Amino acid sequence: MTASTSLWHLLNFCAPAAFLALLLVLARWLFARKAAPLLPWYGQLALHFLVGSAALFVAMLWQGRDGSLLGYALLVLALASSQWAVLGGWRR
Repeated sequence: MTASTSLWHLLNFCAPAAFLALLLVLARWLFARKAAPLLPWYGQLALHFLVGSAALFVAMLWQGRDGSLLGYALLVLALASSQWAVLGGWRR
């Protein structure tokens, strides 16, 4: 496998995490304007992307393949927990 093919596979592997991270940051502006986040928008985006990519990687290691429904469920659960933490959900 060439380097460009490997990079393409890595980008496609992380695409769901990037999409959901962007979606969470934009959704906070629409639905939770009053909540003061602990990080600026770019910090939230980076944190959600890293958490989501780690969740997908753990699911791939656990199941031996990527793209499974359980892996995507873990992604959603991890990003929901990350968003809850960024918005200070424990304070409410």
